[in-house]
Amino acid sequence: MKINLPLGLKLVIFLQIIPILILPPSALAGMGIVLWILAVALFGLLGYFLWQRRAWARIATVFVQGFSIIIRLLTLPGSVIRGDELGGPVDGMMVATLLLSMILSGVVLYYVDQPDIQLLMV
Repeated sequence: MKINLPLGLKLVIFLQIIPILILPPSALAGMGIVLWILAVALFGLLGYFLWQRRAWARIATVFVQGFSIIIRLLTLPGSVIRGDELGGPVDGMMVATLLLSMILSGVVLYYVDQPDIQLLMV
């Protein structure tokens, strides 16, 4: 029996890498090609197994997105304090990207934790 996946789950499958990779341009430029390849491969595999409706892939998505929120929360005070210590303005680009990433990760978490999505997973 073939079950059509909801549009929201398809969007999560293809776009869940975006909240993880939202960083200021200076940080993105510093990432090596190997790190880019590993990130794309990891999320490609995770997306594939979500498409296959594997329950562990949903749990792994919850873990990765939740861990991303925790890391961003731990990084946020350092971004604010660093600007004040140096006598300059707060690093606005870093704070904005951290907040945007946490919001998008929260949306992914909220969606994959819905009961109807949980019931789709085998």
